[in-house]
Amino acid sequence: VELIRRDYVANGGWETFLSYEDPEQDILIGLLRLRKCSEQSFRPELKGGVSIVRELHVYGSVVPISSRDPSKFQHQGFGMLLMEEAERIAREEHGSWKIAVIS
Repeated sequence: VELIRRDYVANGGWETFLSYEDPEQDILIGLLRLRKCSEQSFRPELKGGVSIVRELHVYGSVVPISSRDPSKFQHQGFGMLLMEEAERIAREEHGSWKIAVIS
């Protein structure tokens, strides 16, 4: 399982698509979409050093919150790892001081 990063421009803004994937088995485990807000944002709370987590998903069979199943991807920490990497990118690369999670 490896972290994959894809950066691209969409609708006049910069987007980063992060995912955990198993390339050998062709499996998408989880994904996160991060956007660097532009000064043209129409919402005042999203102006001036803000990044947005637009989407965050970890796929697989449902596992109860209080349990862990090593054969399943949920509750193994992939969502937390995606969020930590998004926070790092927002802080170090976007210069953001705030993240809005709208997912």
